Amino acid sequence: MHYRSYNTPYWENSESQKMADCYFQHAKQLCSDAEVLKFASDHLTIDGLFLELGVCTGMTINFIAALNPHHTIYGFDSFEGLPEDWVCGKRIIPKGSLGLKNPSQPPPVLHNVELIKGWFEDSLPQFVTRAPQDQSIAFLHVDCDLYSSTACAFKHLAALIKAGTIIVFDEFYNYPGYENHEFKAFHEFLESSAFKPEFLGYNIYHQQVAVRILDS
Repeated sequence: MHYRSYNTPYWENSESQKMADCYFQHAKQLCSDAEVLKFASDHLTIDGLFLELGVCTGMTINFIAALNPHHTIYGFDSFEGLPEDWVCGKRIIPKGSLGLKNPSQPPPVLHNVELIKGWFEDSLPQFVTRAPQDQSIAFLHVDCDLYSSTACAFKHLAALIKAGTIIVFDEFYNYPGYENHEFKAFHEFLESSAFKPEFLGYNIYHQQVAVRILDS
């Protein structure tokens, strides 16, 4: 689903190679974001909520929905693009990029997808308040791009994450500046929690990583 001309195998970047050597020794090497999502979905061991943070065109949420037809997939997005510049090393993706031309018209989605429009700081607390008290997150797709958005998401969703939750990050590593965004926010979440990560699989050509949350 993802391919850009600047995608490179992780071993061609020394920092990404170090990341793989440090964190991914027991994780399965996968060749696409679709494989990572399928692999993660196949390794679910708990029931619960399915969420995607960052929907954009709806491609990945529809893929997740097709893999899990008996679950409702909740998708969160402002559809207005990045809330701030995304600094990727020397490359800067400007504020407002990655949004829809008409944010008031969300993308078409499958019957088991529910889209929740708004900025995370507004939509996520409201969702958590109305979520069933006996349900936690089973599957979380984090396509937040930015540190600030990812940190905001973990702040508001922390109470719904438990041992067994699987998180798929869309931009976790293998690009300039990765350590300042989803990667950083996740490690801050771990430091503030009683959890540790089990890295399940990673895309060797792009940036996706699947993680299972474990009790420390």
